[in-house]
Amino acid sequence: MVESPSLAVRIIATIVPFKPTGPADILQGFRPFAGPMDAMGPCLAEAARRLLRTEDTTLIVPQHLMDEALELSLAISDGIPKLIREPTVALGNDDSIQVEGISQLGGEEPSLSVCWVPNHVGHLDLIWSRWVQQIRDLMAAGYPGCVGCGGPGSEGVWDETASRARTRVT
Repeated sequence: MVESPSLAVRIIATIVPFKPTGPADILQGFRPFAGPMDAMGPCLAEAARRLLRTEDTTLIVPQHLMDEALELSLAISDGIPKLIREPTVALGNDDSIQVEGISQLGGEEPSLSVCWVPNHVGHLDLIWSRWVQQIRDLMAAGYPGCVGCGGPGSEGVWDETASRARTRVT
């Protein structure tokens, strides 16, 4: 602790003002600080929302995630009682996680009807854990039975083409 303010070292900071010209520019100002997982945030959220609002789906996972996937399916069944049929779990490839026909984490690029989260980070387990946390957070907020609790972008129509363009930039 410094006894006297005169002995303290002064650090002079230079502040460069950021002057956005529109809403998109505000987000662009943070791009230098973004990593590959940050660009995946919106598509992870959309993949989570799709799983939670679609009944009788099949969650296809690698062998090492089977137990966690079964636990997730039971948590969805408990957390969303209005779902009559929770996701079933099936064994799939080691390079991707799929919710049949609606979303895919990793793997080869699917058709545009599927919400795709590319695996740029090279760790499918990391993407899986973020996705599962997103699902749990949405359920805790009351999704899909609530208004506005689905997070940013949940009320509008999902643009998969724009999402893929965003994830390719990083």
